Amino acid sequence: MALADELQRLAVTVGRIAAVAPHPGARAPAYLLTVDLGPQGLHECSVPSGDYRAEDLEGTQVICARDEDELVVLAAHSHSRGLVFLRPDRDVEEGSVVA
Repeated sequence: MALADELQRLAVTVGRIAAVAPHPGARAPAYLLTVDLGPQGLHECSVPSGDYRAEDLEGTQVICARDEDELVVLAAHSHSRGLVFLRPDRDVEEGSVVA
């Protein structure tokens, strides 16, 4: 399968973090994010909290991959900075397809 087809299958899109809550059941410090994907609705996922504060994340746009009901917020794992979420450099509509 071509890489472009795989990206389309995974529905890589832009979402906006609508809510952030502590995720007490996680093994390591984590947040439960509610992400607004525009026409695709609200979806939840758990992410390591890293050095992000909940109040800094709410309202932020992020790049997400979705496969049916599972949502993953894409991030880089930096040796010096830890977890760094991938984001568009300008605001776009929630649900915009990443190509």
